Amino acid sequence: MISPFEATLLSLYLFRPCSRYEGMKMIQNQSLYWAGSPGAVYSALARLVDKKLIERLDGEEPSIYKTTAAGRRALLAYAGIPVPARKLIVDPSLVRAKLRILYEFSAADRLVFYERQLVEYPKAKQLVLDKRTGNLGRPISQELSDLALAQLEMEHQFILGLKKQELLAKANHKPRS
Repeated sequence: MISPFEATLLSLYLFRPCSRYEGMKMIQNQSLYWAGSPGAVYSALARLVDKKLIERLDGEEPSIYKTTAAGRRALLAYAGIPVPARKLIVDPSLVRAKLRILYEFSAADRLVFYERQLVEYPKAKQLVLDKRTGNLGRPISQELSDLALAQLEMEHQFILGLKKQELLAKANHKPRS
């Protein structure tokens, strides 16, 4: 299995073969939730090359990398697994990263993911409600619980909207733009 960061790199190099430096700059420029170092990008890229999920193109200077067919399969496998309820509460960026990756795959694959992910939101909301009852009556705990519930509801509605768009596009036989 690949990590969320490795999935980000695989996605990046799948859709735009480029150098290590260009890849690092793209991650820094596009990410709303990552502030890592160039060394993190370079070492993760080296691991992915060792695993044969990314390959170096011959004859290019500086070295240009691209995701292999095995890397694409690993990326799709990673992206297709819904984020479990407990992680939805702790790290909402995981769903966002998967949605960015899935956008490049087929409508059928996206619909499967949406269905599977939507099941996790009621579970996550219940986890927050269960924890709220044990907050010892602290106002900040109540407010933080409300914030978590609101965020979960917004994400839930967002994915419902994506699913609806896919179904409408499918019904109209039009690819989503």
